[in-house]
Amino acid sequence: MRKRIDRRPEAIIFDFDGVILDSARVKTMAFASCYEGEDECDIKCVIDYQERHGGIGRRQKFEYFEEHVFGRSVDARRIDDLCDRFASIIDNAMIEAPFVKGAKELLEHLHGRVSLHLVSGMPELDLKLVLEHRGLAQYFASVAGSPKTKIDEFCRILESEGCTSAEVLAVGDSRTEFEAAVKLGIPFVAVVAPDAPDFFPPETVRCRDLTEFVTLVPLA
Repeated sequence: MRKRIDRRPEAIIFDFDGVILDSARVKTMAFASCYEGEDECDIKCVIDYQERHGGIGRRQKFEYFEEHVFGRSVDARRIDDLCDRFASIIDNAMIEAPFVKGAKELLEHLHGRVSLHLVSGMPELDLKLVLEHRGLAQYFASVAGSPKTKIDEFCRILESEGCTSAEVLAVGDSRTEFEAAVKLGIPFVAVVAPDAPDFFPPETVRCRDLTEFVTLVPLA
C-alpha cells in the first residue's frame, strides 16, 4: 500500500531545484563541467555528492570538493572563480528550465489555503530574481537561500508559524532537507523523478512529480 501523509499541514516548506523547477540535473552537470579535465572518478564523486546534497549552497559544495574530493587546500580566490564559472553556466538555464510537472498548478491550488515557504541551497538573491522572473514570488510567505541552512530555516518557520513539527510538511528531492526534517520531526515528501537516484529510506512518502501530491497529502 502506498505511503501517505496522515494530517493536513498548516504550512509547507518546498525546496526549489527538482521540486518546483526541473533544474536539478542542470546544476549537477554544471558542477561536473566546472571540473572538466579532472580525473573521471573524482568528477563522478562530485556528481554523486551533488545528487545527494542538492540543498547545500554552491560555495560550501566547492569547498567540500576542493578539500575532500581533490585533496587541495581551500583557496578563497579559487572558490570565487568556481562559483563564477558555475553561475555563468546556469544563469540562463534557471530562467528557461521547465516546471516540475504539476508544480505551478499545485502552487496555485495551495496559495491562500496553506502557508507556503521556499528554502533552497541557491544563493538567496539569485533565488529571488528567478522567482520574480518566473512569476512565483507571490506564492510564498517566505523565501530563503544560501548561506542560510535548511535546519535553521526550518526552525525559523516553525517559530514564525507557531506550529508544532507535526503541523508542518517539508517537500524536497535531496538528503539535505530530508535530514533537517527528520531531525526536527517534520513530515517529509520526497520528489523522486523516474530517472533520478532514490536516496530515501523505504518508509519515506514519495512522488514522481507534483501531480501526485494531492493524492498523498490531505488538504481539505
